[in-house]
Amino acid sequence: MYLLFPRNGSKFPQLRFAGFADAWEERKLKELGDIQTGNTPPTSNLDNYSTDGVLWVTPTDIKTLVISDTAKKLSEVGVTKARIAKAGSILVTSIASIGKNTLVTMDASFNQQINSLTPTPKNDSYFLLTQSEKWSEKMKKTAASATMQIVNKTDFSNISTFVPVHKEEQQKIGLFFKQLDNNIALHQRKLEKLQELKKGYLQKMFC
Repeated sequence: MYLLFPRNGSKFPQLRFAGFADAWEERKLKELGDIQTGNTPPTSNLDNYSTDGVLWVTPTDIKTLVISDTAKKLSEVGVTKARIAKAGSILVTSIASIGKNTLVTMDASFNQQINSLTPTPKNDSYFLLTQSEKWSEKMKKTAASATMQIVNKTDFSNISTFVPVHKEEQQKIGLFFKQLDNNIALHQRKLEKLQELKKGYLQKMFC
């Protein structure tokens, strides 16, 4: 991964896709998109939540790189009391379990343990999702030096990173890693099925 991203203060990755040679530009996260910290509509009011509606994401929901569904959702009433990140946003846990990242494929609400970045049209969502691993490293260092394990919105917004000048380069990098991640997920599912098959055989053969 890191060969496709600048390292050690350099503005040039070691590996590039053909046709791109410009130096990458240093940007703060707040320059790459709209940033929000989530909130929680009162859970004591059951009218705020439903089994269908707008996704409701908490840190325990962030188990995969991409989220398209959650067990709990906000009702129309709940949405009026929440902060909503548009489809294509990156969600990052910023309290306690620092730096768990995911991309939402549809509009989503999220609690106060999560910061979101909704990319501007000039930036590619999957590129930023992939790069967010590097944001997480910085966040963990910031949190480690604090009394509480937290990265607030201001600290999150001011994290610096390097991005390609051209969105097309971001898209190529994003697509490359998206295909890799899809293959990894496919093989992970195959592995889980084989593990279940083995478990079943063991139970039948060694009662």
